Amino acid sequence: MTNEELLQIIEQTAKEKETVLHLDNNQLSSLPPEISQLSNLTWLSLYNNQLSSLPPEICQLSNLIILFLDNNPQLSSPPPEIVEQGTEAILTYLQARLEAKG
Repeated sequence: MTNEELLQIIEQTAKEKETVLHLDNNQLSSLPPEISQLSNLTWLSLYNNQLSSLPPEICQLSNLIILFLDNNPQLSSPPPEIVEQGTEAILTYLQARLEAKG
């Protein structure tokens, strides 16, 4: 999936006020900060991609309950020990990164 295609999906998902977004099996290596526009999301699945890091802006998804990151072997930010603790720990980690970013 290209970055342009991903931005179109984000735009459409935001417009339709979707609460669930599955971006599984797309070989994604990154996510744009625009993902934070999906304020209605409660479930974001990023299973089986090539993500190395998550944009800290994900922490702005205030309704997010489930963030599914399994099988992203290159993911280093957040680190595996944070990912293993679940969505709340991931969002807390990303919030700290966003605040540090300024």
